[in-house]
Amino acid sequence: MQKIELIALDLDGTALTPDNTVSDATRDAVRRAREAGLHVVISTGRICGEARDFAVALGTDDVMVTSGGASISSVTEGRCTMRMSMPWEPAVRAAAAVERIGITAMVYVGETLLITPYDDLEFGRYKSNEGYLAVKQVVPSVAEYIADHRLSVDKIFARSNDPVMLGMIRSQIEQIPGVRVMSSAADNIEVVTPAADKGTALGMLCRALGTDLSRAAAIGDSENDLEMLRAVALPIAMGNANDAVKAICKRETLTNAEDGVAAAIDRILAENG
Repeated sequence: MQKIELIALDLDGTALTPDNTVSDATRDAVRRAREAGLHVVISTGRICGEARDFAVALGTDDVMVTSGGASISSVTEGRCTMRMSMPWEPAVRAAAAVERIGITAMVYVGETLLITPYDDLEFGRYKSNEGYLAVKQVVPSVAEYIADHRLSVDKIFARSNDPVMLGMIRSQIEQIPGVRVMSSAADNIEVVTPAADKGTALGMLCRALGTDLSRAAAIGDSENDLEMLRAVALPIAMGNANDAVKAICKRETLTNAEDGVAAAIDRILAENG
């Protein structure tokens, strides 16, 4: 295998600790990798504004894959530089289905996060970082707002601790032509255009940085990381990853509670020589 020139990091369940913070060990490992000449980039389901906060905390490169591969964003510019949005009609139908069932959701439109007042209360219980607060826009009905303004939607994120409810909404949305449904954790689903995934977006990002996927590693833990992990030369599963992720990866590191990303980066640096 060629030397690794780029390492892509998922955030939740991977580069972030279980309480969604950046550990000193992970931050130091990212610094060592970049000092060694490697690119280290974030590849996350989060919107640009939220991902930007963590990119700064981690000290990663300026460019990052955001919204589950539906966009590429710049940390310094604080905006999407590329978007792969859903077709308008399927996006409206998917958003309406989510609202009809009453599941908590947020809709990604470029640099803006659309939520209802109910969603604002629910997400406000655990989301308090500046990136989230800066990009959220509260509207009475997200589905109606998208429809009335003919907005291009990058991603719909829906969350529930009820697996029956989650399975119900997933099965309904999967029947809508023009969208793809995936998940980043057991308590959520993510809806994007079929053209968007982390692997495709990471390939574009690699080319922009003068490298390619044959010299890239990626570290992840969940369903929305699968395409990215299949695309790179060195796919690495977190110790806390699901079985589907572990099955396709060449190696496994420690959990995100044990600084697994730091351990994986240090092994790559040792192997690069």
